[in-house]
Amino acid sequence: MPRVARGLTLVLGLLILAQTAGSALLPLATGHLVAALTGTPKSVDGMTVGLVLLGLVLVLDVVLDPVRTMVAARLGTALDGDTAQRTVDGALRPAQIDHLDDPGVADRIEQARAVGLGAHPPSQAVIALAGLVPLRLTGLVSAVLLGWAGQWWMPLVLGAGWVVTGRWQEKEIGRSVSAHAGHTAQLRRAAYLRELATTAPAAKEIRLFGMRSWLVDRFSTAWWDGMVQLRRGRVSPRLHALAVLLLLAAHLAVVLPLAYSATRGSLSVQHLTVALQALLGMFALGFSGDLQWTLHTASAAVPAALRVGDLESGATPGRRAATDLPRRDIRFEKVGFAYPGGGTRVLDDLDLVVPAGSSLAILGDNGAGKSTLTKLLAGLYLPDAGRVTVDGQDLAGLDPADWRRQVAVVFQDFVRYPFSVRDNVGFGHIEADVTEEDLAAVTRLGGFAGVERELPGGWDTPLSGTYTDGTELSGGQWQRLALSRALFAVRNGARVLVLDEPTAHLDVEAEHELYARFLEISAGLTTVLVSHRFATVRLADRIAVVDGGRISEYGTHDELIAAQGRYARMFRVQSAPFAQPSTTEQSALCVRSAPSERSAPSERSAPFDARQGSHHG
Repeated sequence: MPRVARGLTLVLGLLILAQTAGSALLPLATGHLVAALTGTPKSVDGMTVGLVLLGLVLVLDVVLDPVRTMVAARLGTALDGDTAQRTVDGALRPAQIDHLDDPGVADRIEQARAVGLGAHPPSQAVIALAGLVPLRLTGLVSAVLLGWAGQWWMPLVLGAGWVVTGRWQEKEIGRSVSAHAGHTAQLRRAAYLRELATTAPAAKEIRLFGMRSWLVDRFSTAWWDGMVQLRRGRVSPRLHALAVLLLLAAHLAVVLPLAYSATRGSLSVQHLTVALQALLGMFALGFSGDLQWTLHTASAAVPAALRVGDLESGATPGRRAATDLPRRDIRFEKVGFAYPGGGTRVLDDLDLVVPAGSSLAILGDNGAGKSTLTKLLAGLYLPDAGRVTVDGQDLAGLDPADWRRQVAVVFQDFVRYPFSVRDNVGFGHIEADVTEEDLAAVTRLGGFAGVERELPGGWDTPLSGTYTDGTELSGGQWQRLALSRALFAVRNGARVLVLDEPTAHLDVEAEHELYARFLEISAGLTTVLVSHRFATVRLADRIAVVDGGRISEYGTHDELIAAQGRYARMFRVQSAPFAQPSTTEQSALCVRSAPSERSAPSERSAPFDARQGSHHG
């Protein structure tokens, strides 16, 4: 707390001391008043002292209580912000992204978000601490008063009873918190299922496929699997009964001697009153229920956030700059790679050359490792074996941030940011201002130009229906916007353009337009194109076929067709349906080409002409 807000922590500490002082003065004030009112004659001075002390109690406890609550709330908010910032900063600090595949790191991130612990943010721990600390201090003050008003050994006996039984209860809480932390994977799954059921993206399919019962059952199973250790970790009823008996014996050991001394007259009314109130006040040394539970569960997120915040960047000092690279080529030399925890090697002993300024298309079956190559090229993962070099320099030795300024990527699973069009384009090079000229240039090449005229706020329209004046884009429009974002990075100095399935969401006309602009888009760039569509692949200077984690074929389209290998077979399979129209299609064409005698020439239905684009499916 002092590291987050030193001033607020100091103020809260002073207010807690004031509250403790008020708790200490209350038994003394009551003792003075009782003694003054029951004495013969009644003592005016004693009543005055008692009333003054009660006034101080009123100020220190009642009047300052709203101030303590406000300060604790502000400090809690600051702590929430700090832990959240540490979690975000730590998760983003590593140069690569393999730490996100580590279940241990994923659990710590989830604990830092407090989802696994019932969504108790650290701010609630501050509020609980602001209530628990004065309670404990009040218990200590009560022990001192009991020893002063009664006998010295009384607070030792009673305090031992409260501390021991409270410690038993606290161990139960510790076991519960450990059970939560130990089952974060199940609770994380439950949190995912809950989000799936309560957010819009999956709403259509959940209803369409009738998944409601399945989702509710899976959520309940995951949640209770994560909570089962909590039930097992509870203190046994026998231990509860023993705690009650121990406290009863401790109180009898103190109350009976006090009563005996009072009946004999060896204990004054004032001292008896103070002793009895102090006896009741010593409960503050024992188990405090919700305060301790909240403190343990809400503060459990803080160590996790600190551990995530301490994740190393993975970058070593003295890394070389990557400005204006590549000039010669990018090479994959004997590269091997397996995803963390995946076991199976995606790439194995792979060799590949991408000459600078040329375009390379990568082709292969699903799961062959095509997208993995693009992630290694971007430096998001480092190979397990071999190396990736840029102009002969190991990519692992280049400054990661500097290299990524040279690389613009449109991933197959590109992110649909719910911000404005201008922001979505600007993320391609976050340091640069996005001018109208930039927007016009990159969206023309990306195929998004013209869409902004249909949006309520033009370039500044939020791209989410959940915002006021926001709107939703189609899948094809999002893909064109993602391409525009990458081209904005190119406009600001990126020299390598990576397109992973760039036409997956495009219709026929948009795909044709992209083909027509491909040479203009890739001019002067080192372009890597991942696609299953041969119409796109044929546009590249060279083609590489990935099979079995290696490059099985490499060359131009004509060379690979002549080699009659895997590429040629895949090309024939994909082009076969378009080689000649089927009998049904021929009949349909004949029918459409024979107009009815009653139809005027101008009313004849023309077949779809792809060159004119006169009809749309």
